[in-house]
Amino acid sequence: MYRLTCILFIFYLCVQTVNAKEIDLATFETSPIGSYLTYFSEKDNQKLSLEDAQQYFASGPTFSQSSQTIAKGFNVDSTWFKTSINNSMSLSNQYRLSIEIPWLDYIDVYLVSPSGEVKHIVGGDHLPISEQPVFNRFFAADMQFENGVTDLYIRIETTAIMPVPIKLSSVQDAIADYGADKFEYGFLYGILVALALYNLVLFFSIRKKIFGLYVLYILGFVLNSMSYTGHFYTFYTSHHGVHFQDYMDVSLMITYSVIGLHFGRKLLDTHLYAPNLNKAIANISNAIPFIILFLFIMDQLHLATIVAFLFNTSFAILTILLGVLAVRAKASAANFYLISSVTAAICVSVSTAAVAGFLPYNSFTFKAIELGMAFEGIILAVALATRFRDAQRDKERAEEHARKDELTDIFNRRGFKYATSLLFPQFKQNNENFALFLLDIDKFKLVNDKFGHATGDLVIIQVTRLLDETMRPEDVIARWGGEEFIVLLPVKDENEALQLAENLRIAIENLDTQYFDESVKITTSIGVSITNFNGPNQLRSDTEIFEKVISNADNALYQAKANGRNAVCMFNSEDINSNNDEEQNVHNTSPILT
Repeated sequence: MYRLTCILFIFYLCVQTVNAKEIDLATFETSPIGSYLTYFSEKDNQKLSLEDAQQYFASGPTFSQSSQTIAKGFNVDSTWFKTSINNSMSLSNQYRLSIEIPWLDYIDVYLVSPSGEVKHIVGGDHLPISEQPVFNRFFAADMQFENGVTDLYIRIETTAIMPVPIKLSSVQDAIADYGADKFEYGFLYGILVALALYNLVLFFSIRKKIFGLYVLYILGFVLNSMSYTGHFYTFYTSHHGVHFQDYMDVSLMITYSVIGLHFGRKLLDTHLYAPNLNKAIANISNAIPFIILFLFIMDQLHLATIVAFLFNTSFAILTILLGVLAVRAKASAANFYLISSVTAAICVSVSTAAVAGFLPYNSFTFKAIELGMAFEGIILAVALATRFRDAQRDKERAEEHARKDELTDIFNRRGFKYATSLLFPQFKQNNENFALFLLDIDKFKLVNDKFGHATGDLVIIQVTRLLDETMRPEDVIARWGGEEFIVLLPVKDENEALQLAENLRIAIENLDTQYFDESVKITTSIGVSITNFNGPNQLRSDTEIFEKVISNADNALYQAKANGRNAVCMFNSEDINSNNDEEQNVHNTSPILT
């Protein structure tokens, strides 16, 4: 009961059945005139004439508000407004009356002069823009007032939401305000379109769906904003009936909200940690357009508008919920998304509430959604870049992990091919010779059989450490598989390659691995091949040369083992294209040690 009493008291303060004061042009400055207006709504769809309205204002109950803008909310009964304008100083200035909402269907303005003469001005979006009193994104009409008191009557009829921001200003002030208004909207739209175009380029470059959704979301909002602010109306002058803009406003509002929810789900990977909510949002988002379409078909524009506003408000709430859950799940870009969602939700709620009549309607509350969306667009672009960067890092880590041997943490076969592909252009540019060592631990199976696989793994690790210590920083080392290792290194000539291989063989022979009190000794066989990119190799691809030099080293390794192991054998690479039997090109370059 107490709460109801408070509500009624507030309503009494805001809406009172009293006559509003008249406007005195001598002291009046450009401003909304909501507080000067009295009004009433027609009942039972009975359209009143001017004479009927004059009688009602004289005898019937009327209302006035203390706020500068009257917002009728979802009450769309046709409404009459009245005020009186006193031109006691006989000012000859031109004034502009504007109603700064573009989707009002029928607007009738009556000026009743002190002599009783009536001037009737017609506007509203039932007329094409070419037939409006003033070319503008909303209704505007220029007028002069005779000496004395002129009564101003305005009748508005619409099936959409009815905020009534009526403003009276000098023509000069109106033109200046319109210029500033265009600059503000142009600046906000410019930011959003630039972000959309940038991400469109990224979408076509890397083919990631999330960038396409961002573009559709941002452009969807821009189109929606241009529609309900009337900018679209000023350059798309084709006239498709009185309710065309209403249908367009509702459709675009739903479109950008639906795309926004899909974008949020995709950006935050909601299906990974909130699958039920993710599915529910997807189903609702997919169903809402069909609900709106059904209401359009059933000619329920007013109900469709209410559903669109409710869904738009729910959209703001759902984006915050998605952001909170994403932060809890530590999803990539979650913090950015939550900040942008909260800011945008506040701004959307302010604009929606102002249009619906729950908050004062003014320039700030009406444009709050554009300001919030510009901020959200920038933050979401940062979030998108952060998510992409994190994804790229994860991909790079995964690729790096895939190129490393798990036991030794050096390159595996895949990693070795990747590393050499980066070195080959350098070898070509510098005209360098390079050698390839293929090492195989002799009789490694006996080590595993006698001492166990754990000791075998320890031997592999120690050989890896020895390779790291023995070889030079520019040499590429990899585990080729099992007990085989491979090394790619730049060399001046065969003598340098053989000397390095021999040093390596000796170091491994001296390697001592302890198994309890017993010493584990190993030896290795090394096949060496050397080549460059000169001569016939200039006509070969990198892959062909790579495969050929490995094949040659493998043949040299085979020969080293056939000769008794613990040896270095060089493949005769004087002519890599030689058709001679490959075994004849293999030379033992170190004594056979058994």
